[in-house]
Amino acid sequence: MLDRTDVRIFWQSLRAWGPREAVIDFTHYYRAKRHERADRFDERFGTETSRMVGIGSLAGLGANGADAIHYWPTRECEFTATLDSLGELDHDSFTFVDLGCGKGRVVLLAAAHPFRRVVGVDFSPALVEVARENVIRYTGPVKAPVVRVEACDAAEWVVPDGDLVIYMFNPFGPQVMTRVLANLNDAVRAQPRRLYLLYYSPEYPELVEEAGFRLLAEGSGENWGWAVYSCQ
Repeated sequence: MLDRTDVRIFWQSLRAWGPREAVIDFTHYYRAKRHERADRFDERFGTETSRMVGIGSLAGLGANGADAIHYWPTRECEFTATLDSLGELDHDSFTFVDLGCGKGRVVLLAAAHPFRRVVGVDFSPALVEVARENVIRYTGPVKAPVVRVEACDAAEWVVPDGDLVIYMFNPFGPQVMTRVLANLNDAVRAQPRRLYLLYYSPEYPELVEEAGFRLLAEGSGENWGWAVYSCQ
């Protein structure tokens, strides 16, 4: 049975993308919602990451709000499969960054690995507040020594030094995506390092490839597929 949130998200998708894309989007959304009930992530770890949020329900998004996408979480099993696509990784040499982290589900999952730092970035003040609270409440395993959530527009985000794993769950449209990819490229040129991009539900793979990123692996799950790239 549909609830008010389901109906709101469908109408927001309809207004943003038209009938065909709205139906496709809602089909994925409803499947993901069923999986969330089965996985019981929040029940297991004392958090609130499962409930989807339509972008039209958020305020204070700034100039790039029109390029934003709804929030819903990545499944634990699909995050693990995406990260495993990198193969052996010296985690403590890398900072892990989730661009468009929403309520912080992937930040929590990444924190279970011994990354040098785990950082979530989102431009919604409301979602950042929820994500920070989830970091405090989370009862699952944490191996990363630093876990934090930053309030920042991804297009304006300053790329940190050192080796990076960047995660994106289709968080924004082509305008912001193009700027983010350019910023990552500029950072690698200024300071050569290892940089991997984990792109879950890759809506704009052509932009990634045009930006010069090299495809390393692809996969698919029950909800969405993923692609893993390097920028070196």
